[in-house]
Amino acid sequence: MTKWLLSFSFATIANVSQAQEAFKEIKIGFESAAKEVTELQTIELAGGEIVSPTLIKADLFSKQATGDVGIPANIYGSEEPTTEDGGEVYAGFVAYKPGKQASERSYITIPIAKKGKSGLTKGMTYCVEYSISLSESSKFACNNLALYFTDKAPGSGESDAIYADGDHVVKSAVNGIYNGYFGWDKVCNLYVAKGDEKFITIGNFDRNEKTQFQAMKKPKDAEAEALLHAYYYVDNIIIRQIDPKKPEQCACYNKRPPKVEDSFSTLVYDKTPEVNEKMTLDKKIAAQTIYFRAGKAALTENARTNLDFIVAQMNANPALTLEIIGHNDALENKAGEENEMYKGMDSQRIAAVKKYLTSQGVAAERLLAVPMSDKSQSTEVAEDDDQETKDAKNRRVEFRVKL
Repeated sequence: MTKWLLSFSFATIANVSQAQEAFKEIKIGFESAAKEVTELQTIELAGGEIVSPTLIKADLFSKQATGDVGIPANIYGSEEPTTEDGGEVYAGFVAYKPGKQASERSYITIPIAKKGKSGLTKGMTYCVEYSISLSESSKFACNNLALYFTDKAPGSGESDAIYADGDHVVKSAVNGIYNGYFGWDKVCNLYVAKGDEKFITIGNFDRNEKTQFQAMKKPKDAEAEALLHAYYYVDNIIIRQIDPKKPEQCACYNKRPPKVEDSFSTLVYDKTPEVNEKMTLDKKIAAQTIYFRAGKAALTENARTNLDFIVAQMNANPALTLEIIGHNDALENKAGEENEMYKGMDSQRIAAVKKYLTSQGVAAERLLAVPMSDKSQSTEVAEDDDQETKDAKNRRVEFRVKL
């Protein structure tokens, strides 16, 4: 399959050997602006005629920058670029504000066609996906994150939000609330081209009354100021033509109802570690087991407290090496067979723990990953527990001092 690469340098919309042929795949990153990012609301630096169409502009963040627009630490939180993209730059936009500030959103508009021709082939099916991560400054998380196909660039600099619906607006197949502070989630679905697509715009195109939101509690270790918004980092945008008879080619799309993740529980088990001075160090560390919500690798506030204890022990004992043992429940394994975002939840949780520990100064080479899937049941599980409670106790990361 011919691959078409767009990195916001429109001289390379592609490898175009046949000018009349629309692209089969386009990958959009923000790398051309790596050295230029010095302040907020400068999305236009990405080049390629990219714009932010309302008064409040979207942002760029770069590993080559510091302060407000740095990576991983910036004014809105801390996040590494996606492992898929492997770049040094990502963007950010406001998807939700409450009350009288409802219209204060930002968007990213990107051209995908030149010389009046559509970038998509009418009637063809495309997999549309991009990666997002909620910033720690966000007092809210929301749904309705979408990609909007248009024949003209929307907006003209007004302060108002852009409201749109219909078959040119592509939300994720699930359209859930994206509330993960650490790591990246996929927004993904299928789209049948109408033949008039010349631009894509990323943002929230629904009014507040039609947008689901969730109040968030800022991680206690986050340095970013908590603000009345839902602010998302975005990267790794991909539009790829697929066989309409094989929707599974779109990795995070699953058209078979009901989806396994629809039955995920919201229960998160928690237990305060029981530690006393008579215990050996390895037993104290082993008592710091942390637990997770179904389908999530995000750390709870209590989990961070346990990890802070481990950080203190690792710093006090420089020769200590730690095994991080990740677990998931059986339902998550089934969900992973249908939806790639739930695949390997044990490893995703290990990665979240390692990221936190290394951010606190623990050397990565002292941390050994041990993914266990659902092969080992928690010792916390009791015979009279219902299945929901058993699963909650099994969604965990345990710690073992390597002797």
